[in-house]
Amino acid sequence: MAKSVGVLIGRCATELELYAAEELCKYLRKLYGFPCRPTEEVPEGTEFLFLVGSADTNPAGREAFPELGEQGMLLKNVRFGGKPALVVGGGSPRAVLWAVYELAERFGVRYLLHGDLMPERPEPFPPRGLDLVREPVFPVRWWRTVNDFAMGPESWGMADYRPFIDQLAKFRFNRIFLSFYTWQPFVDVRFRGERRRWGTLWFGYRYPITDDMPGRELFGREEEFWNPDLPKDASYEELAEAARALAHGIMARARSRGMECGVTASLLDFPKEFAKFLKDARPVHQLGELTVVPGPGQDLDDPDLVELACAVVRATFGTYPEADFIMVGMPEMRQWIEQYGRAWRELDEKYGLEEVLPLGEVLERAGRRVGYPGGPERAVKEVKGDVVGLRFYDRIFREMRVLDDTPRPDARVVFSAISEELFPILDRVLPPGSEVMAFVDYTPSRVLRRREVLGDVPAGAVPASLILTLHDDNVGVLPQLAGGSISELLGDLRAHGWSGFSTRYWLTGDHDLAVATISRMAWDPEASKYDVYRDYLEKLCGEGWQDVLRALEEVEGVTRELELGEVGLGLTFPVPGMMSKHWRPGPFPEELSRDRDGYRKALEALRRAEGREFVEYWR
Repeated sequence: MAKSVGVLIGRCATELELYAAEELCKYLRKLYGFPCRPTEEVPEGTEFLFLVGSADTNPAGREAFPELGEQGMLLKNVRFGGKPALVVGGGSPRAVLWAVYELAERFGVRYLLHGDLMPERPEPFPPRGLDLVREPVFPVRWWRTVNDFAMGPESWGMADYRPFIDQLAKFRFNRIFLSFYTWQPFVDVRFRGERRRWGTLWFGYRYPITDDMPGRELFGREEEFWNPDLPKDASYEELAEAARALAHGIMARARSRGMECGVTASLLDFPKEFAKFLKDARPVHQLGELTVVPGPGQDLDDPDLVELACAVVRATFGTYPEADFIMVGMPEMRQWIEQYGRAWRELDEKYGLEEVLPLGEVLERAGRRVGYPGGPERAVKEVKGDVVGLRFYDRIFREMRVLDDTPRPDARVVFSAISEELFPILDRVLPPGSEVMAFVDYTPSRVLRRREVLGDVPAGAVPASLILTLHDDNVGVLPQLAGGSISELLGDLRAHGWSGFSTRYWLTGDHDLAVATISRMAWDPEASKYDVYRDYLEKLCGEGWQDVLRALEEVEGVTRELELGEVGLGLTFPVPGMMSKHWRPGPFPEELSRDRDGYRKALEALRRAEGREFVEYWR
């Protein structure tokens, strides 16, 4: 083993490349005891060198690099100045950082969402025989933040986000998006003399902390659960200012770790203060009815509606000019649907939709959608609402070119949750340079029931990402694992040429192994869920790993039952009445009896496993 090492960076190294070199030094100190730091010159007496940087900055020089894409990683043993060395490089500064984390994994480190799992005995040093070039299977890897509900990241402050985003970089996620809701205080819209005067968190529900609560000691002296970075019971202006600071902080941390950022903008869902500008404002069909949407009497080309939507876009980028993407879609429960026929005709005149797929066939397909919550009626409404939305957004982004009036005319538009029946026409109707984030159903096992629709996206023409649910809010606070279903979907996405995926979740504690599986499969076409689970569990649990695997498989089985059954969706949906709605006479449902038995089998398997921290968590 070498007695001393050097970590070399180029004189023109970027800030992110310097951070990558510092991260490498951190792992070398922890694993092998080397007291190193990044330098531009070879330290005296060095026996082994790490050459850190991209082709433009790496001390090894461009000749050491094969042709790499922007996200490509390189680990290659070479000789440098007569000494053995390892090039730790990439096609860009962020790829250099990912290469460092790839190398640390080869030393024996494994990544979790809350920290690192260090090996009891690292791999032998120095690394030899490496000549690894790796490009991503999926170049688009989104992680969703903010979201809604107190059990999710809407309740996190920067003390939570900073280490979490650091771990996402180790899993090689390259994009985050901030999922804002209209009623949250993150975007302060002003329009024709009117402005926002109200905002809240988690749909306006409040969560007092009382002395009779289980776990009361975990909350210190707090009397109410609230986001630690936002003021409680403050004025709207104070709340909005703190919310904006939090959002800027999230994006700054993500960008410092090589990630691009997106923000959602609700262009057809408005704060109630702006209802007077809509000809037919209706309460949104959502918890609390906190906002308004266009109703049946709202004309598609109403100038007030169009200008109000443009004002939201300008306010979003005026507030967050650092955002690279704007995510737009329709409200979850489509309400503005009546003008779908006119909207389709206008789109057809511009883009020739009927020659690809006639409207009648689109509606017929929606009416045959199988196993969808709300049934065929909801599916048809979604299609009609999305046709209206596509025509409206065509007006906003193509005809009016609203982005030209913002600080980010180069921002890309991501169209979210468009009905699957409209997939075949997306390459014609969406603006050039835009992307799709598809939502086929609430959970992975439900998407698998209609997996054939994944082949309908013109993935070669429109970059498309599928929303992968790790933890569904409809199933709620129960333990959930979806690694098996997600790994199947990733195989389908690869086969159909999709660009990537986005996560959807609320709780994170259960999902280290599923995220590790996603991360591996995003880069290694040979990776499998079983291989990842075994690799992690052997390190987390030692000789008892097989019992833990059996326990996790039981939880995955229960998760599928809950996702696909008659009772599971909505079982512990986290709203008032979550428990009391089940307090009614009658036999215990057979479906839930099977689920309970599955959880009990998982517990029994865990009792046979070694009592390490991971096992204790699941017990």
